[in-house]
Amino acid sequence: MVEEGHTHAFVAEVLKVDVRTVAKWTARFRVGGWEGLGERRRGRRAGEQLALSEAQQAQIVQIMIGKNPDQLQIPGVLWSRQAVQALIERRFKVTLCRQTVGVYLRRWGFSGKKPQRRWLEQDPERVRAWLEDEYPRIKARALRERALVLFGDEMGVRAGQTAGKSYAPVGARAVVALTGKRFSANVISAVGADGTLVFDVFNGSCDEVRLLDFLDKLLAQFPARKLFLILDNAGFHKSAAVEYWLEDHPRLELFYLPPYAPELNPDELLNQDVHSHVARHRPSDIVTLVALTVEYLATRTADIVRNYFKGEHVAYAQ
Repeated sequence: MVEEGHTHAFVAEVLKVDVRTVAKWTARFRVGGWEGLGERRRGRRAGEQLALSEAQQAQIVQIMIGKNPDQLQIPGVLWSRQAVQALIERRFKVTLCRQTVGVYLRRWGFSGKKPQRRWLEQDPERVRAWLEDEYPRIKARALRERALVLFGDEMGVRAGQTAGKSYAPVGARAVVALTGKRFSANVISAVGADGTLVFDVFNGSCDEVRLLDFLDKLLAQFPARKLFLILDNAGFHKSAAVEYWLEDHPRLELFYLPPYAPELNPDELLNQDVHSHVARHRPSDIVTLVALTVEYLATRTADIVRNYFKGEHVAYAQ
């Protein structure tokens, strides 16, 4: 039926099998003809050698953990089966099919995951210094001066963004209906390991004026306490206006994360949480979008905020 021009989805429906099964049959036929569709032995005979030795496998695992494919001049930035296949062939002159590569990946304890982003410009030494020296000094000062340590960040939320997966029948594409209107809002927030959450949601750009308004709000919310606020290295976080404001308000001090290291900021986990929620709805206008975002942020209890600080890369800030 495939040779006659029918789609894999059509053949799967007629034969009452999964569309992926039809795709596998077609691939086997194109490689080995009718003989390629014959019954094949599963597994390995006792004593049969693997194509890669244990030492070779260990080398591949070490390379995959340490680098991305494009850093090795292999097409792509993700470790797909094709990329691993190319790495093995280049390293050991051994050609494996994709299915065998998948077997090896499972053997090594690898599974498909949505990757976290890392900036190529990130300096590992700066990150190490932050984790081992800079932040411990900030935390020790906060204990001595009874200061509240907060992590701050800004994010945009927009209509039409999607996140996660949607189920659909086999052979059919998952579809989500979106509005053609383009509108967005911005959020500036700060979180603390004690469960503190302070936020502003607004329509308009996020700049030094918005930041200074937010800093005023922080001081008003904690009128008798010193505050240490940790931010990223955005230009307006270090503007002259911010520097002048800090001179007039010594009860609040700013500190800065290492450049290109957003994964070290617990407030990023709040951002991800909000984006996932907004993506499940379909606001029709900016007023609805702002209201939806404010309502959801208001449900983030102290326990939820404390859980953000349990993330793999931010647990140091607990």
